[in-house]
Amino acid sequence: MNYKNKTFRRLARLIIAVGLLSIAFVCIQKFMPSTSRMSSDSYFGFAEGTTEPSLGIEGETVAAVVVDGDVAQERALIVSGNVYIDYTLVQNALNSHFYWDSSEALMLFTTADQVFEIGVNTSSYTIDGESFDAGYEIVKTTSSGMFLSMTFLQQYTNMHFETYETPARVVITTGSVTVTTAEVKRDAPVRYRGGIKSDILTDVTVGEQVTVLEQLDHWTQILTADGYVGYIKTRYLTNIEETVRDTYYQSEYSSISLDGRVNLAFHQINYTAMNDNLSDDIASMTGVNVISPTWYYLSDNSGSILSYASASYVETAHEAGLQVWALVSNFSEDVSTSTLLATRSSRQAVQNYLIEQALELGFDGINIDFESIAQESGTDYVQFLRELSILCRKNGIILSVDVPVPMDYSSHYNRKELGNVCDYVIMMGYDEHYSGSDAGSVASLEFEETGIQNMLLEVPKEKIISAIPFYSRVWYTETLSDGTTNVTSEVVTMEEAQQLLSDMGVTSSYDESTGQQYAEWTASDGRLCQIWLEDADSVAARAALVSQYELGGIAAWRLGYETDDIWDAILGSIS
Repeated sequence: MNYKNKTFRRLARLIIAVGLLSIAFVCIQKFMPSTSRMSSDSYFGFAEGTTEPSLGIEGETVAAVVVDGDVAQERALIVSGNVYIDYTLVQNALNSHFYWDSSEALMLFTTADQVFEIGVNTSSYTIDGESFDAGYEIVKTTSSGMFLSMTFLQQYTNMHFETYETPARVVITTGSVTVTTAEVKRDAPVRYRGGIKSDILTDVTVGEQVTVLEQLDHWTQILTADGYVGYIKTRYLTNIEETVRDTYYQSEYSSISLDGRVNLAFHQINYTAMNDNLSDDIASMTGVNVISPTWYYLSDNSGSILSYASASYVETAHEAGLQVWALVSNFSEDVSTSTLLATRSSRQAVQNYLIEQALELGFDGINIDFESIAQESGTDYVQFLRELSILCRKNGIILSVDVPVPMDYSSHYNRKELGNVCDYVIMMGYDEHYSGSDAGSVASLEFEETGIQNMLLEVPKEKIISAIPFYSRVWYTETLSDGTTNVTSEVVTMEEAQQLLSDMGVTSSYDESTGQQYAEWTASDGRLCQIWLEDADSVAARAALVSQYELGGIAAWRLGYETDDIWDAILGSIS
């Protein structure tokens, strides 16, 4: 019995010892840092064990690209020590002023005052017809796509780059921004995620400089000089401070602006003889300093223009103290704006004609009113304005452009870039409801203010002109026999709207949701009639936003739709 008890106790002690060892092993495993390493090939997106992704390229080194810590999907080529980067990546992340003109098989690069014409697979380029030699190929084409020389790119882009081996990679930092840097105070691993169990990406050594991306309680996300983004224990960093990256290049866009705010009236001209009515049309107008006649219409895809322009109109306007900004529009069924903008010769035909007209007739500015630009034509549209802005800048001509109220679907207008290259960007703050839509205000106060707030995110306030409507829509809603409704509308001037209410014996009331007077009635045929009115009060409220947000000015569509009290309402609100 005594023997059995001793055996039992020994067995129990053994079980306890094994258990304690197991617990100790688990604890050690839990708190033991992982030594597993993520392969560099895998991190930079190469097939495991190779630095040659399947791009169908032979004879060149294919390199990964890291832009501000993000590993790009696109690749770079290294050819005889020269680095070339994918054109799509350049466009999207580095410098959108490079533009491939397929109509001429040329790469165009546009600065504030020059257009570079660069051939493919050649070292030559031209500026204003004069040829230059870079000494290396600037644009390189392969079966995998088009690549741009980083040597050339760096001269004209706010960026810096370095190349590294094993695996081959190009590490790019962009911008002149404030960043947080730190010094590594001991040799340490950089892990893929924050935590000791995460794979090791690379190692940093004492004294190495890193960029701090995010600071957590115990771990800090960093960007190493050679392009790895990972985590290091916070206590391994010292001398954490903010610094400003150097600016390597910045194209200077000079602008022409009026003294004080712009107060612009669009003047619709449908045939030449209408120019003779200018004196009568502006007789009761006060406070306006710019008039924009709708003189020019694109008439075909090659850049021809239908003109109703008049030198005597310019003289009369100048005598009345008005600048003239001639408007050109794309409202023609015979014109494919997409085709025209994508063709360099057509773009140049329009640009050169407008500049020649400005110099010949003596008007002060050009207003571009190209509407319904297709999504795929956004880059062509912006390139057209870049090129035109150079000619305007050289000749002292004001360039303004009309754009819709900012919405996601119109982001391809690239309002930020237009704010760089144009002197003024006119936000067309109308058509909140339009022909074919449901019934509603043409431009509610909230619609206008939200548009201004969103414009300010992309365009300097002094360049924004807020365009308001002088018209309303009368909406007619008819209930059909099947229970559905048919909604139609017609445009009316301020005077016509007031006469209509008088004829119908209807009195309007203030609609707080739109900031306008509202009226409705039932027509003799049973249709519901509705109108949200533009008047001196609604115009004054919208004009007050120009002062509130310190904008560059106000514009109105259009002269002749207003009542006489409108001008004082605008002037009293924007002064």
